[in-house]
Amino acid sequence: MLKKGIYIFTVLIFMSLTKYAQSERQILDSLFLALNKANEKGKIEVLNNISQNYWKISLDSSLYYANEALNLAHIVQDKKGISDAYNRIGNVYSFKGESDLALEFYNKCLNLRLEIEDSQGVTNIYHNIAYEYVNRNDYPEGINHFQKALKESLNRKDNEDIITYYTIIGGVYSEQSKYREGLEYFLKAEDLANELKYEEDLADIYNGMGNIYIEISSYDEALKYFLSALELYKKTENKRGLASSFNLLGILFQSIKEHDKALEYYQKTIEIFIELGDQSGQAMAYNNLGTIYDEKGDKQKALEYYHKSLQIDQKIDYTEGIATCLNNIGLIYLDSGDYEKAYANLKESADISRELKDIYSLSNTHNNLAKLFFKQKQYTQAQNNLNTAIELAKQISVKEWLLESYDLYYQLYSELNNYKKALEYYKLYSEINDSIYTVESSDRITEMKIKYETENLETENELLKKDNQIQLLELKRQKNIKNYWIAFSLLILALAVLSFSQFRLKKKTNGLLRSKNLQLKDTNKKLTISEYNLKELNATKDKFFSIIAHDLKNPFQSLLGFSETLYNNRSELSEEQINEYTRLMYESSQNLFNLLGNLLQWAKSQLGSVNLSPIKLNLSDSVDDVLSLFGTSAQKKSIQIENQADKNIVIIADKHVISTVLRNLISNAIKFTNIGGNITISSYDENNKVRISVKDNGKGISEEDIEKLFKIDQTYSTRGTENESGTGLGLILCKELVTQSGGEITVNSTLGKGSTFEFTMNKVIEV
Repeated sequence: MLKKGIYIFTVLIFMSLTKYAQSERQILDSLFLALNKANEKGKIEVLNNISQNYWKISLDSSLYYANEALNLAHIVQDKKGISDAYNRIGNVYSFKGESDLALEFYNKCLNLRLEIEDSQGVTNIYHNIAYEYVNRNDYPEGINHFQKALKESLNRKDNEDIITYYTIIGGVYSEQSKYREGLEYFLKAEDLANELKYEEDLADIYNGMGNIYIEISSYDEALKYFLSALELYKKTENKRGLASSFNLLGILFQSIKEHDKALEYYQKTIEIFIELGDQSGQAMAYNNLGTIYDEKGDKQKALEYYHKSLQIDQKIDYTEGIATCLNNIGLIYLDSGDYEKAYANLKESADISRELKDIYSLSNTHNNLAKLFFKQKQYTQAQNNLNTAIELAKQISVKEWLLESYDLYYQLYSELNNYKKALEYYKLYSEINDSIYTVESSDRITEMKIKYETENLETENELLKKDNQIQLLELKRQKNIKNYWIAFSLLILALAVLSFSQFRLKKKTNGLLRSKNLQLKDTNKKLTISEYNLKELNATKDKFFSIIAHDLKNPFQSLLGFSETLYNNRSELSEEQINEYTRLMYESSQNLFNLLGNLLQWAKSQLGSVNLSPIKLNLSDSVDDVLSLFGTSAQKKSIQIENQADKNIVIIADKHVISTVLRNLISNAIKFTNIGGNITISSYDENNKVRISVKDNGKGISEEDIEKLFKIDQTYSTRGTENESGTGLGLILCKELVTQSGGEITVNSTLGKGSTFEFTMNKVIEV
């Protein structure tokens, strides 16, 4: 998983690029004329404006004029002029990448603006400070200062700024993968922009929301928002906005592997940026075109576009873009086996990212360098780069890079025949992979509903086809009967001559009718069976959704009830009552979490989204891993759990499947075992399979209820020995996963004496 950079034209970047659209040179000419005519206070303002307009021309000149404004403001004791000069100086240091100096001057500016109660100025400087922290990947501090800017805007009732900061905060949350929080702020911005009919702001918001839906793989929703933004930009004739929408549409279609469509939108992006004379936009689009050809396998074409992007980035001195292009070019050479050029480009990319303190990109590039050295069998240098990548990834908690680093380490130690170390890193890889897996945000329940509705629609279409066939047969039969009557009338007229012919024709006609009737009977029989199956399918679906709705409602009612009591009566409740209510709320939340986890896993199994990856697993170790999750709950009921699984048995199974099945069965055993009880996990050889047993001496299950355990259309849920709640969905999930793994699951139970759940898995056969 070697990461290639794709530029995403986010709302935050969009705002920074569009803030100053006029020709700086034209503005500077008029400012220098104004400087000669202004009084002392007027000169301070003009000097600060000159400093601002030198940002894209010469940062040294910008710093010079900001200091001139500062000196003059100190002489005349103009606090607003001083604060503006501090801000301009901070801007210059920010553009130079000297973050500490930038923050130093921004904070000097903030103190003065607070002192003179310049609310708009305070808002702006909070914005600059926030942007600096975001640039340093310090997102909490960044959001903190954006929130302060928002608060100032709310106090002033400045709707334009309020929409801006709702949008920016939504974008920053999105950058951290906090999509729920991001959407909350985008929705606030959308409500206000709709109310005020701010169409361009609304378009920016739609692009931000669409970007979130791309990240959570909800591509239909993303497409809806991007197209809405596109229409608004067309309506307002905002070409830069159109470019941002085309770029995001390109990224969307690239994400779903529709490369030709993505190429079309990236090409439109380039055309607009060329028309606008925006070189940074052209560099972005050329790089993204390169990633498309890279994915299509056309490495030469990809390299051509990466170099185009690099040349423009070098021309405008956009160092982040340079680092991205060099990384991508390095990976092209790595794939083609030109290790010398690969190293040169990746090393330069890493140096730039290090200078920019871009830890995210630097960690990725060190992983890529490690891959390069690994391919050349330079293992020490590969290890050094992996250690750096891991250290950097941990600093900013980027699991994606840690996952890649641990996987490379696993491959490295496997090649060195150091299987102990390889296993150690494989476990680390698995832990990170599991944690990423558990926070997946895709909600498959909606997809399952769509699947059912689609199946119903297909069945209805099939029934309509059958109806049409029957109607055609009936029309044909009626037509035949009509023809027969005509023939019969003619035969009556010529009875003497044609009597024998009439007899033969009538016989033939009856045979045809019998044949058609048999065909109709057969069609009706098939329709009856199809109708029965459809009713059975709908009944099962309706029962399932009824069960889920009921089981979701109970924990939510508990949560709402107890939280309402705590909220309204907390001052009247004793500490003991508060502790009891919070315990019950925790248990309800835990039950709800477990239900949703099992529900999503079951939905994936039904939709075929579970991709099984069987590997060799030591059964006893797998049991120990799962038991480590239940230490607290078992200890709470003084239950002894014993792992008697054969330590030498190795099974072939998907790690997530074996973990999910054991976790559900052991959880149920604890739930239905009395205080002081015992639970035993054991294993038995059965030819090429292993039978795994989870046995408890708890309350047991009646024969009547055993019949309901694994059926989705029958609800079976009972309270545990300490009144623990459950849904029964866990066992249904276990059956699905075990069956898909080629095994079977059974249960033996005696009411009042306990239960034994057993399932089989394939065993590794030693040759």
